Amino acid sequence: MRIALVSQEYPPETAHGGVGTQTYLRAHGLASLGHEILVISHSVDEQRHEYADGSVQVIRIPGPDRYLPIHTEPVRWLTYSAAVAVEVAQLHARKPLDLVVFPEWGGEGYIHLLNQTEWNRIPTVVHIHGPIVMFAHTMDWPEFDSELYRTGSMMEATCLRLANAVSSSSNCSTDWCIKHYGLERESIPTLHTGVDTSLFFPREVPKANRPTIIFVGNIARNKGADLLLDAAIVLAREFDGLQLRLLGRGEEPLIKELHERAKSSGVADLLEMAGYVARQKLPIHLSQAHVFAGPSTYEGGPGNVYLEAMACGLPVIACSGSGVSELLVDRENGFLVPPNDLDALVMRLRELLFDSEKRDAMGARARQKILTEANSDLCMKRLEDFYAAVAFGKDMAAQVACA
Repeated sequence: MRIALVSQEYPPETAHGGVGTQTYLRAHGLASLGHEILVISHSVDEQRHEYADGSVQVIRIPGPDRYLPIHTEPVRWLTYSAAVAVEVAQLHARKPLDLVVFPEWGGEGYIHLLNQTEWNRIPTVVHIHGPIVMFAHTMDWPEFDSELYRTGSMMEATCLRLANAVSSSSNCSTDWCIKHYGLERESIPTLHTGVDTSLFFPREVPKANRPTIIFVGNIARNKGADLLLDAAIVLAREFDGLQLRLLGRGEEPLIKELHERAKSSGVADLLEMAGYVARQKLPIHLSQAHVFAGPSTYEGGPGNVYLEAMACGLPVIACSGSGVSELLVDRENGFLVPPNDLDALVMRLRELLFDSEKRDAMGARARQKILTEANSDLCMKRLEDFYAAVAFGKDMAAQVACA
């Protein structure tokens, strides 16, 4: 199949969150199965760039900023959607595409889908990662009376309604779209990209000399970075040499604030920020740590960073009441704590740091959970079958996927 995957986020230039990570994994996973994969992503400048990322062709396109000064986010969403539609149409004209896949977030497929007719239709899938209605209800952003919420939710709803098929990374994210956009659960398969267990596995490296809590992801308040530091400051009085390692990018004001908070608490050497770490190097960092903690306010899906930590044999601490719980089972392979609950976070971190046998047992069960339910080989085959069915119909799907 010749498939275009559309995602403003794609590593390394625009790797900001889970959408970019899942697009990368989907692209390379499908390419490894013999499909021709093109990724349409956002350019970091005002030029169009096209290059090979291994066996994946990446096309980075600018928004219309050079023609129209963009002052509001709704206009950015709408105009970038138009730029994407132009790129998809031109690619299809040069050599027909069998399938186009969009995220629901950002409404990137809006103009493309509105412009589809019987004579120019390209089979199109919209994949749910975490809709704007979820963020508005769980994080109070954007505000319900804002133009971004009004426009964004309208664009998402339209994309989901006009797509030939819809898939989702988690049941949790699907629930939000069922409730607010009127979708039917029976028609939405849950298709996560899974974890490459040949890359993410417990490495035979010594554990850190210091008891180490590790966090990977966007260093932001909604991801619980500041809450995690507060918990580590409390525990630093109990665990000599405790270290909190934050891996990822973040806004400079928050990074500065976290360093100052650790210093003012008398534990300046508690916090280490390693910045962005390449995916291939992550397993070593994870294997050297003792506990993974990502106490975000809310997660729509299982979250790649949680699954990768589990695959590396770490017990994981995450927030309850969200998509993480679809693979992280409380008290079995980690702990689920209420969002923004410092006392609960401290208690569970203390329990795992103190009890090495419990850590090891939970970590082993975490690894096994990924092997049996979320390894990428299994997940990519399911995704391939689904895409083939959308592109060519169910009768041809098996034949196409095996070709």
